[in-house]
Amino acid sequence: MKISLILHVVIVISKLRLILSISGLIFCTLSIAQNNPIGITYHNVTARYNGYFIAKEQIKEIEQTIFDRYEWDYNHILPVFPQFDTTTSRSLETQLQDCIEKASIAIQRHPESRWEDDAYILVGKARLYGSEFPEAIETFKWVNTNGDDINDQHRALINLLRTFTEAKEYKNARAVLEYLDKQEINVENKKQLHLNKAYFHHVMEEYDLMVQNLVEAEEMMNRGADKARVDFIIGQVYQALNFDANAYSYYKRALKQSNTYELSFFTKLNMAQVTQMTSNSNIKKVRKYFRKLLNDPKNLEYQDRIYFEMGQFDFKRGDLAGAIENYKLSVASGKDNRQKAYSFLKIGQIYYDSLRNFQLAKNYYDSTIQVLPKDEENYEEIKSRQEILSEFVEHYTTLQTNDSLISLSKLSDDSLEVLLNLKLDEMELAYINEQEAEKKRKRKEKLTETNINSFDEENLVTINESISGTWYFYNTSEISRGQAEFTRIWGNVELTDNWRRSTRNEIRETEPQVQELAAVQDPAAGKETSKEETEFDREGERSRLVAQIPTSESQLEQLLGEIEVAYYELGNIYNFKLNEKQNAISSFNSLLLRFDSSEYRPEVLYQLYLLYQPMDSTQSDKTARQLLAEFPESIYAKLIFNPNYIEESKALLEAYKKVYKEAYLLYDNGDYQKSLNQIDSALINNPQNQFTDNLMLLKAMNLGKIDGIYKYQYELNNFIRNNPDSELLDYAKVLVKASEDFQINLYSSSRAKFIKNFDDRHYFILLYSPKPELSKSLPEIVQTFIEENSLDLNTGNLVFDEGHAMVLVNEFDGKATANDFIKLFDSGVDLLSEFKGEKFYPLIITRENFEIFYETKDLDSYLTFYQKNYP
Repeated sequence: MKISLILHVVIVISKLRLILSISGLIFCTLSIAQNNPIGITYHNVTARYNGYFIAKEQIKEIEQTIFDRYEWDYNHILPVFPQFDTTTSRSLETQLQDCIEKASIAIQRHPESRWEDDAYILVGKARLYGSEFPEAIETFKWVNTNGDDINDQHRALINLLRTFTEAKEYKNARAVLEYLDKQEINVENKKQLHLNKAYFHHVMEEYDLMVQNLVEAEEMMNRGADKARVDFIIGQVYQALNFDANAYSYYKRALKQSNTYELSFFTKLNMAQVTQMTSNSNIKKVRKYFRKLLNDPKNLEYQDRIYFEMGQFDFKRGDLAGAIENYKLSVASGKDNRQKAYSFLKIGQIYYDSLRNFQLAKNYYDSTIQVLPKDEENYEEIKSRQEILSEFVEHYTTLQTNDSLISLSKLSDDSLEVLLNLKLDEMELAYINEQEAEKKRKRKEKLTETNINSFDEENLVTINESISGTWYFYNTSEISRGQAEFTRIWGNVELTDNWRRSTRNEIRETEPQVQELAAVQDPAAGKETSKEETEFDREGERSRLVAQIPTSESQLEQLLGEIEVAYYELGNIYNFKLNEKQNAISSFNSLLLRFDSSEYRPEVLYQLYLLYQPMDSTQSDKTARQLLAEFPESIYAKLIFNPNYIEESKALLEAYKKVYKEAYLLYDNGDYQKSLNQIDSALINNPQNQFTDNLMLLKAMNLGKIDGIYKYQYELNNFIRNNPDSELLDYAKVLVKASEDFQINLYSSSRAKFIKNFDDRHYFILLYSPKPELSKSLPEIVQTFIEENSLDLNTGNLVFDEGHAMVLVNEFDGKATANDFIKLFDSGVDLLSEFKGEKFYPLIITRENFEIFYETKDLDSYLTFYQKNYP
């Protein structure tokens, strides 16, 4: 019975296995086919939950890694998406490749599944994060063209917008953006579109459009960390646009939703900045709030940022002294070089823009560049300002110092003695104060009740006093901070007698920050000085001061000559480098007032004529009349007085060059008399110009061949005497010394030699015929072009030679960026179309070659150089 039952069970199981095998075979057969419900379901399910699912999770991990690695700089408006570069892409290469392979499984093994387009989008995103922008662009374009689902097509285009933005193809990005604005898209895609549009507008510095799109996206987002960060960014943009009430509202939203301490901390800081200050009580509340943040142990690593924001708060209220003090405390309180640089920069800007202390401004800009990371967005702009200030301060100091010395030289002996004693008293008092400060510092070193860490204006010693108001040893956070600061300065020293003395020199050598900060205030920092000195060397200082005062006419003339040059150089720096037109006018007017026969007078009058044009046409016309009256024969006057002068002069110059070429050919062939006749005919019938000396020298060479060596030397000496300013003067002297050598090609030897240093900074120049209508219109056209393309560049207008004036645009950090600008300028085909028949030369040139070019006026040589080196 049992055996029979067992056999029955075995038979049933065997039949079931057979049925299941047949069913599985049928299902597999049907599933492989694409055109039946079972096959479609199989491929959709398998594609989604195998390759696509894994690839999607990997993309999330990659995006989180990029997010975590990005250095969020809360001093600037945060980007909507964390930015990445090729270094980041290379570090993610393995994960990105694996993601592409997994997504490819869903594409290759399950073609025509519902998840094929989604898998392609994941491949495109992996290419994007791998900085493979061309491949990413092609992938997203393929989905848009061949995708079956309209939502997937829209999603691909949104990612294409992001890719074009990262690839800096802004024109294409804007085209995609404008196309998507016309489409009907679902809510999720619309949210992503607004975020990507905001990211694009941020890159383009279009902050109004950025905040509009962020507000649209924020309304579609669910509560959480992402929404908190978007609210924070909206607050930052509103704050930058001076809509403080709106900024406060969104900061408040961000604070409610933030789940990270960092975002909450910076939100609180920014809220303090945009709080409406309607009374003194509100100001006190904000200050109390800042003190509360400083005393919170959790904010120890953020103290530099808190002090920086306190400086920003004081600056906004007009309290410059308080702002400077807090910026200095920010520098002393942290180790983040980027934050130190921001604080140094703010102090430098205050000293330059508000306090007009250019020496201190220059010193703080120097300190900024020392610590500012080179990847900072405005690094080149800040470095350029630092370099300009170095040049500016040199001339400004010359002006101030020489004026003071000249004033002292005019005093009577008694008055001079009084002033010297007052100055020496001031210096002695400063010396005594310094000695007292040093003694005080030594006493404080012996007291361990408080750990000092703040700035002192006199010597920039770092001091950090407890703000809590409670006794130091009752405050555990202050004790921890003091222990950490002690270890940083002194190290883990053994508790022995005189431990400080044995390590003091070593410590001073390992404290570059203190030395650097001292150098900001005292350019002589770093020089060895004896702190043991107790007496002020009054006589030595008196001798040093007296030695600088001019006592002879030659010394006085030298100082005045330096002042004249300083005014001229300061005017040019204000005009072309700092773009401070009013200050340029003031400097140039001071030059004209003090030095009425200055060699710079005609050029300065012409620059004033141009500077006044956009702001005071009456004064511009008055300056033009003054230039015409005083220097009617100068090139600057002719540029204003005779619109046809350049054309006439240019035609005569070309005629002289043609005569010279033919006459030299005759000379070279031995037909000296015919060559001489041709030169005489040209000189008799036409006035002199800048090429006349070439013909005169060739005439002397012909006479030498005809009448012998004596006549040759006689004519050469006449040439030297009659043409003292000729560029051929040295050449003529060489011919006198070695009269037998007549085989030198005169014209070729005088050509300029340009330098192939294309890493140097570049200028853009537009040479044109200096007609009044062109001189007035072209600078405005170039300036408008720059503004329309949102470029941060400066323009100026210069006379080049009798045949050309130029618009100068500065400056570019290298050949590549200069090339990009000139291509952009050339693409604006209609810019110069209204000036039919005029000849323009748009060129780029290194700063070094510009000096050679402007000095030699050799346009032909530079055009040849340009064609060879700027294809």
